[in-house]
Amino acid sequence: MKFDFHHLKKIDINYFSHGFRVIRVSVMLIALGLIGIIHGLFPFAFVETVSNGVKKIADEMSHF
Repeated sequence: MKFDFHHLKKIDINYFSHGFRVIRVSVMLIALGLIGIIHGLFPFAFVETVSNGVKKIADEMSHF
């Protein structure tokens, strides 16, 4: 594990904005994980939800 105590300064963002972004992405990932479990049990449900969600998160993170 690497600690970078200058991370926020390097990316020029304040503590609360960074925290909000990270928590938002984390909640989205947890939700997509649960949806993935449902899809695993019921393959006809949420057919493209997880893949589209992961692509959306990846796109958003590339602009952070």
